[in-house]
Amino acid sequence: MDRVIILGSGSASGVPVVAKGWGECNPHNPKNIRRRAGILVEIGGTKIQIDTSQDFRCQMLDNAITKLDAVLYTHSHADHISGIDDLRALTKYNDESINIYAIEDHINEIKKRFGYVFADVKLEEITERPKLVENIIEYGKTFKVNNVEIMPISLTGHSVPTSGYVFNKGKLVVIADYRQISEQSMEYLKRIDVNVMIMPLTQIGEQIYHENIDINKKYIDIIKPKKVIFTHMGEHCDYDEVMHISPQCAVPAYDNMIVEI
Repeated sequence: MDRVIILGSGSASGVPVVAKGWGECNPHNPKNIRRRAGILVEIGGTKIQIDTSQDFRCQMLDNAITKLDAVLYTHSHADHISGIDDLRALTKYNDESINIYAIEDHINEIKKRFGYVFADVKLEEITERPKLVENIIEYGKTFKVNNVEIMPISLTGHSVPTSGYVFNKGKLVVIADYRQISEQSMEYLKRIDVNVMIMPLTQIGEQIYHENIDINKKYIDIIKPKKVIFTHMGEHCDYDEVMHISPQCAVPAYDNMIVEI
């Protein structure tokens, strides 16, 4: 079965938020308990992780994930890369490297902050560290992980440029933090038949560096995916409220939600 697991449905602070609590989320609804961003894509037996948040270790344990074929990064903010160190358990106990994929700016930022994960071979005998192989990708140019074809797309309007990913020509589309989808990427998305699209909904209302429900609805109307999952939700996004205001094709995510694709 080809599927997606929403490992973490929360934005940067998770829900509840430290020192702030539940915000507008109903604390009695377990679907409002949110770890930070993380998505696992399984297609034809290939397992591809999108982003490694601070909660990555717990997400792997919760879902009994012991091996990955690749990791894709959407951007270099803490809630999307800070769990990278926990890849070392996968590389160590599977005794193999993991390929990571991102645009050059994101790879460079990850290497600046977590340089040791790309350890010199001479050091690997005396340290336990991830053996990660960097792969620089370009927007508009497809690449493959085993049997899975992936097209990286350009997203703008966030505080840094971000990357989205299209799997097998529209079987799955994952959108990261954004306010606009670039013109080139939109032209591509309009040409393909989108089955499932995962989109962030950091806040329902206006926010300077993030999308909102109106922005998402605008793109849904243009792209016309068969199904939409809203994730990356903050403390202002109560599960039932998001369900109420979502278009007919869309539903809010929750941690460990499984979506067949």
